[in-house]
Amino acid sequence: MVNLENIKIFFFNNILYFIFSAYFTMMFGYYFFNLEMGYLIGGDSSRYIQGANNIINFELPDGKGTSYLGYISYIAAFQYFKLDLTFVVLSQILLTFISSLCIYKISKKFSSHTLAVFVLILYLFYLPLQMWNFYILTETIFICLIIFIVYFLIFFKTRYVPLLIFLIIFYILLKPHGIVLIPSLALSLLIWLYLQKKLRLFYLFIMLLVILFFPILSLLNLYLENESIVNSIAKLGIIWGYDNKNNYLEYKIPNNIDNDLLSFLIFLKHNIYTFIIAFFKKIWFFNFRIRPYYSDLHNYYLIVYNLVYWPAAVFGFLKLKNKNNIGVILMYCLIIFFNLAIGFSWADWDGRFSLYILPLIFIFASVGFYNIKYLKDKLLK
Repeated sequence: MVNLENIKIFFFNNILYFIFSAYFTMMFGYYFFNLEMGYLIGGDSSRYIQGANNIINFELPDGKGTSYLGYISYIAAFQYFKLDLTFVVLSQILLTFISSLCIYKISKKFSSHTLAVFVLILYLFYLPLQMWNFYILTETIFICLIIFIVYFLIFFKTRYVPLLIFLIIFYILLKPHGIVLIPSLALSLLIWLYLQKKLRLFYLFIMLLVILFFPILSLLNLYLENESIVNSIAKLGIIWGYDNKNNYLEYKIPNNIDNDLLSFLIFLKHNIYTFIIAFFKKIWFFNFRIRPYYSDLHNYYLIVYNLVYWPAAVFGFLKLKNKNNIGVILMYCLIIFFNLAIGFSWADWDGRFSLYILPLIFIFASVGFYNIKYLKDKLLK
């Protein structure tokens, strides 16, 4: 007679193997039965492939390719060893697997094994996230890198320093969004120094920021001019590329306005109410990921997922302890700065930008569920 208790124990003790087996079955099942070339091409893929060819020929990428130097170099490494782009896809699947282990260990540290397993399932079987593994695009590497950086900071050891430096530089060079890591790290370090009562270093770091204020301001001006920030806010709408009158708000654009920081502040002065409305609409679409042009089934899928993790994530965001850990502080800062970046620009067409912080939201959800269970148990006693 089958002993159900033994089966239950066996399943519980080997749950990670079952999850990873299911994940690789799903990924390679799709890979072998749906990819004729072994990879998928997106809108920017040709730019990365051409840039990689340039590097192989000892030339720097031209145009916007320089903004994606990290990913272009990544592809170039495979081309240098005469490996097909199929191997880029396989490496991205492998990196996603490794990053899932990091997510599991972080979640387990702040919640429990059971909830860490739950977060692992959320991450590995969230299809809008996993689909990017098959594309020659920056998304998968970008998502994995921030998980690695957070992981090595949370479990920090001195020997991790060279690896962290490499990961941080690689992340910043991977794509323009990588610049968000710079203010996130700076603020995280500042908060961490204060919480650790390292006041000399804290004041020294503030002095350094004051000294660098004008160079940073000059770089910010160049960035805003390059991105045509005022025109982007006024003309690109709430969701970039969505051609619908409800997607656009009416702004008053002052005469002779440029796209530098001063012009942006003048623009805000004339449009503060409209800007605030647009700001929160962009953040709403960014975080909840539904779109008016998606099919009902697609939106229902996203809504169900949102209902599973978002309430718990908000609670976890408020209740997470160990806030003196620099990796934890960085998680908060990254979520805040990515939301600010979207609020000051636009929500993207396919919702991929929110995927950059989604694993962090999943981790906060595990903390939220853990604290909900703790409160429930406390009330029942």
